[in-house]
Amino acid sequence: MKYTETLKNIHHSLDRLGDLPVFSATINRIQQISASDEGDAMALAMAIMKDAGLSARLLKLANSSAYKRGQGNISVISRAVVLMGFNRIKSITLTLKLIESFHDTHPDLDVPGMMMRQFLSANIAKEIAVRSQQHVDPEEAYLAALLFGLGEIIVACTLPDEYRKLLALKKSSDKRWPLIQAEVLGISFNALGREMAAGWGYPKQVLNTMSDLDMTQLDEQSNLLTSLPNLCNGLVHQIYGQDLRNEHPYDQLVDSIANVSGIPFDDVGEVAIQCFRQVSKISRTYGLKAQLLIPEYTESGSEAKDTVVRKLAFLAHDEAEQEEPEVNEADVQVAEAHALCSQGQLDYLNRLTELIGSEGKIHDIFKLVVEAIHQCSDFDRSLLCLLNKKRDHLSVKMIEGDEIDALQGYFERGKNGKDDDLFFRVIEKQVTLLVNDLDEEGWSSRLPKNFVTQAHCQGFVLIPLVMGSRVIGMLYADRLKGHGAVSDNDFNIFNRFATQTRLALMYADSKAKR
Repeated sequence: MKYTETLKNIHHSLDRLGDLPVFSATINRIQQISASDEGDAMALAMAIMKDAGLSARLLKLANSSAYKRGQGNISVISRAVVLMGFNRIKSITLTLKLIESFHDTHPDLDVPGMMMRQFLSANIAKEIAVRSQQHVDPEEAYLAALLFGLGEIIVACTLPDEYRKLLALKKSSDKRWPLIQAEVLGISFNALGREMAAGWGYPKQVLNTMSDLDMTQLDEQSNLLTSLPNLCNGLVHQIYGQDLRNEHPYDQLVDSIANVSGIPFDDVGEVAIQCFRQVSKISRTYGLKAQLLIPEYTESGSEAKDTVVRKLAFLAHDEAEQEEPEVNEADVQVAEAHALCSQGQLDYLNRLTELIGSEGKIHDIFKLVVEAIHQCSDFDRSLLCLLNKKRDHLSVKMIEGDEIDALQGYFERGKNGKDDDLFFRVIEKQVTLLVNDLDEEGWSSRLPKNFVTQAHCQGFVLIPLVMGSRVIGMLYADRLKGHGAVSDNDFNIFNRFATQTRLALMYADSKAKR
């Protein structure tokens, strides 16, 4: 299968499933606030409280023995944010939404087991970062390791037949696992995860950690943050027998972790056991079962590995036996299924799929996307802007909706070295900007004054458009002043059609290189 065909099939499947909670407006908002120098605890708490299921789970975790440190009962989100910290809240939130996204998908493919292993890997990476001689943010290490296996999870959930084929080949073929992935999908899991995460607006420091690694080149001078996700995932795969041909031996992985982090060889195994114990105790609060953590113990020939796996198997069995039936699960677990697209959205998505599949003109695809966003959501206006070759001037190429003259007048502009260059900077950084409500979180004073007075909007979202490695413009939609804030549903619809735009640009770039 070709790389472009794989991406097309994945995006088509995601369109049917609806937007994944892990890439929801809530996550987007939390990332923006926690990354901003002007973000505060109340702004972050307000963003979390808009998701009732997330709020309930977060409070339950905040009051668990793993996170509570004698501060009394935590009953409000804002206090949880202050006591636990921005970065830890962001890590926990992403973990909860990842589990919500994929937990019940294709039971025969052990997706919950994959997520449990990612959870364990993330905790190991975090603890090693804490103990390391290098100055690495533990929460950054946690997030990078958590997202490292994203490509495999997405393939299992969106292309289950292809994933079953991959697993069969893994058992029968002598080829390396990444090579099998590339032959079947046209791309490796790591590269696919990096591609998807980039499209969903995750920062470059996270994307840089989702690359293949040559362990023979690692030493004490190597970058710990970019190395840890790969090494910790490899370590967990070894513990659970996922590395069938021993491509990355346990002792070699532990030795590499020890060299890069400065932690003694024997201490790495102790870190794994400590994190395993912690994960098994809080797994139910995250919506996972401790049984998923039980490794199969067999003699491997590595004394260090066999000792660790034997201890982990005992701990996991002991924890699983202590699990009690969950009585109030409905109070903390989001039970809502993904809402089906309206018929109008489906019609537009089908038309776009046909256009992209038949290699239709990019102009026609852009026009249909701008129209679809306006017609299928509560956005009052939608537009597409393109940059000139020097990337110092924006031009509005397509626009739909009410009161469009003032908005078009604002975005028809060149760089001027003033506040209005904000939108050029956002586009160049290739990050999604979501402002739900200009009246909240001080947005009116943080955005360019000319934009606030001229655009006359209540909330907006924009996403940069990239073709190959070049930023070419942006897709934008907003709600007029007094018409209400941008809702999660608005954002999800916008993101759904933005995904189609990215796919079209990917095809166009591929065609141009032929």
